[in-house]
Amino acid sequence: MPTYKISPLKKIFKIIRVTFKLLLAFLVITAIVTTLVVYNCGDEDFKFDFNDKLVGNVTQLNSVRVGHEISPTTEQEIISAITDTSGPISIGGGRYSQGGQVAYPDSLHIDMRKFNKVLAFDKDKKQITVQTGIRWRDIQDYIDPYNLSIRIMQTYSNFTVGGSLSVNVHGRYVGEGPLIKSVDQIKIVLADGSLKTASPTENSELFYGAIGGYGGIGVIVEATLNLADNIRVERTSDVMDITEYKKFFFDNVRDNQAAVFTNGDIYPPNYERVRSVTWIKTDKSLTDEQRIRPRDAEYYWGPKIVDFMADYDAGKWMRQHILEPVYYLSTPVVWRNNEASYDVRELEPASRKETTYGLREYFVPVEKFDEFVPKMRAIFQKHEADIINVSIRHAHQDPGALLAWAKTEVFAFVVYYRQGTSREDQEKVKLWSKEMIDAAVSVNGSYYLPYQVYESRAQFAAAYPHAQDYFALKQRLDPNFRFRNQLWAKLYPDDDLQFDKDNVKQYFRGEEQTFLTIPEWYLVFNPVEYANYLTADKAPSRFPFWESISEYWRLYDRVRKVTEDIYPENSQYITMLRVIGISTTIEYMYKGLYEKTIGTFTAWTAGGELTPEDKIITQAQLAYSKLIYDEAWYKFDFFPWIKKIWADTDFFGKNFIRKLERKLFFSLEFAIKTGYAKIIGYAATSSYEQSDGFIYMTAKGAGDVQSPAKILEQKGDAYLLAVPRWGVFTAVLPDLVEQGFIFQDISGNTRIVLSYIGSGDTNGLKDAKLLFASPLVSNPQQQRVYVYAAVSNLKHAMQELKAKGFSLEHIYDY
Repeated sequence: MPTYKISPLKKIFKIIRVTFKLLLAFLVITAIVTTLVVYNCGDEDFKFDFNDKLVGNVTQLNSVRVGHEISPTTEQEIISAITDTSGPISIGGGRYSQGGQVAYPDSLHIDMRKFNKVLAFDKDKKQITVQTGIRWRDIQDYIDPYNLSIRIMQTYSNFTVGGSLSVNVHGRYVGEGPLIKSVDQIKIVLADGSLKTASPTENSELFYGAIGGYGGIGVIVEATLNLADNIRVERTSDVMDITEYKKFFFDNVRDNQAAVFTNGDIYPPNYERVRSVTWIKTDKSLTDEQRIRPRDAEYYWGPKIVDFMADYDAGKWMRQHILEPVYYLSTPVVWRNNEASYDVRELEPASRKETTYGLREYFVPVEKFDEFVPKMRAIFQKHEADIINVSIRHAHQDPGALLAWAKTEVFAFVVYYRQGTSREDQEKVKLWSKEMIDAAVSVNGSYYLPYQVYESRAQFAAAYPHAQDYFALKQRLDPNFRFRNQLWAKLYPDDDLQFDKDNVKQYFRGEEQTFLTIPEWYLVFNPVEYANYLTADKAPSRFPFWESISEYWRLYDRVRKVTEDIYPENSQYITMLRVIGISTTIEYMYKGLYEKTIGTFTAWTAGGELTPEDKIITQAQLAYSKLIYDEAWYKFDFFPWIKKIWADTDFFGKNFIRKLERKLFFSLEFAIKTGYAKIIGYAATSSYEQSDGFIYMTAKGAGDVQSPAKILEQKGDAYLLAVPRWGVFTAVLPDLVEQGFIFQDISGNTRIVLSYIGSGDTNGLKDAKLLFASPLVSNPQQQRVYVYAAVSNLKHAMQELKAKGFSLEHIYDY
């Protein structure tokens, strides 16, 4: 029979195929086993409650933890709450502001919603006096039987009167403007507990400072409002190019004595067409007999249509060309109170967990309308902002509020948009929001303050030229800066600690990261445990690699549970934690398996005696564990250690089997890490903004700030400081605390996480609060305790843990 020879080329291809199949099988097995390992690790049943009062808002963004909350029903309760305490006070109503304007961390929070009585009513004078926690809808129910209507309010009736006064709202009312124009007088409780009456003629400075003052002057407890007649109105509608709108408005709406409500809706994403909608006084028969919209109405289609428009440009097109043309074919006739009693529930989405809806608003002098619109269009289109609608309103000049947004007669551009709730998505909105402020200011306009607090202090000063008068009034009436919230925490200039942090590019970091860095730092401390384990001449085959994997995923699950319902989703950071967690799982899984089998065998052949190679491996692990305390792990130079283990030890010699196995295993491990480090390093520098290496903070003290901490700015005993990140931060911060520095914030945050090592008792902690604790995998007699504390109370928190026998391991620097 003939014989056939396989060509060398075919042999090579066969070897490649077999190698590929083996590699594929290895990868599949690795993926399956890793999935099973990760699935069976962790702590998904972990539960945690901060036991703090969280004050949120309609967007479910920018929630604030307050220290204590009261819900007063009498003026005396409010006065007593102020005079019996000495710390910060914040004031909240319906909570429709969107950037923390109603709350401040660890403050006494006064929830006004039960302070809601009608105090006086005069039908003939068309006037009503109310407690300021009352909602506009409750007033509408009260006055409608008398055929009266609210003169000025916002479109939706769910807001409280006090909240509306504090932001000086406006609506769609023709010939009107800010709410302050319809207020006869107010009563307000000041920081000293005194009760003052204020009106345009009595205590006028207080009147014009408190209305539109965002709770910075005192607690407005009573308001007397001027009302209007409840009349029949008919809807009219016109569609036009946006370049025609200003002339149309001045010719047909502005001075039309019959016009009651008006707004123009600009259609995104082109922002070139606008629909003008005006409700005109009429004697025609009603098409809807309801005097006020029902409170218990169901809103099914509205939120779905808004979601559809947000999801697709096709939805926006359908709205402009199909839905609204059909909707506006009719000309309904309704009562004024019907049109003024909208409920915010008609726009409420099914969930705000991953996406939410928000508002921004910009005010432009009427003569600058055509100059501003192209600027607005360019910004929205450049950033691909998910704008649902831009509503045009009109307002006459404010009569004198110190923080007047209507500095002249203005058009208001009310921007309704959708955004993601993650930290990255919020940063995107911040970019276009600040550009929009610049655009408004460039035409001598302004912006509205009840929304997410993204503005710089320079932008605020440019938009509100009388802000210094407001701050001077506040300093006189509230010298201890008691009435505060997130807005004034950023913008109030007379507080010694109010440095211009916006000029420090990487000042602000998400508070959630002090928690999320816990599992990342575990991958620093676990190698330290491993290095110490080897230094103690313990066999690497006995190191608890499996327990180390389990502990990482346990920490991962716990910090996710701690942060998921409180903070914005930090998707980039969480993705990074998953990546390093899975790679560490694979490494420890195979390393543990290897050490338990081949490593154990070669150690047996050496009689448990350490070889020179074992000692070099220990040195390498020590060097690695020291570097990763101050640098990213991928910056460690693995390759010289491979050279060292071959160059500094004999090839042959005593315990040859162990020596050779250690050389080969160590070389393979560090060679793989060398390649992986290059990949991760490239990905990290390509995907993330590079850190400048510092954590920034504001503090008061009289200590000696020494290198490596830096003083960026100083005002008396107030400091703006920069401290290096990573391990240096943990070394420097306790020194500053011991010197007496008291921190206002660190990276813009009021809380920070610390870990301690010890075997003491964690019960009864007062100044620090326990997150969770775990035994050290290499020494179960010791535990690693994770706590969090207020940055302003770090000294007492550290002293408390030290007194219980614990030693500080790390301060988690965001």
